[in-house]
Amino acid sequence: MLDLGTIGSIIIWLAGIVVLVKLFQTEGVMKGILGFICMLYTFIWGWQNIGKEELKLKTWMYLWSGAIVLGIILNVVGASSGGE
Repeated sequence: MLDLGTIGSIIIWLAGIVVLVKLFQTEGVMKGILGFICMLYTFIWGWQNIGKEELKLKTWMYLWSGAIVLGIILNVVGASSGGE
């Protein structure tokens, strides 16, 4: 059975891929490849372009950011409980 950390990782991966596709469509191949190699670039680009309504990034960026924060919290709680 999948634990919450694994589910959070899947959400992070999915949201990152969706924003990466928007990056490819908007900025072109070179910045898309940069975003693929360095997902931090994709994350920052997503937040910089969250106001552009035609990209519809707001939900995905909130989901991506929330999943990162939730993943950190769950990993800290899991580590402090002995990893069981």
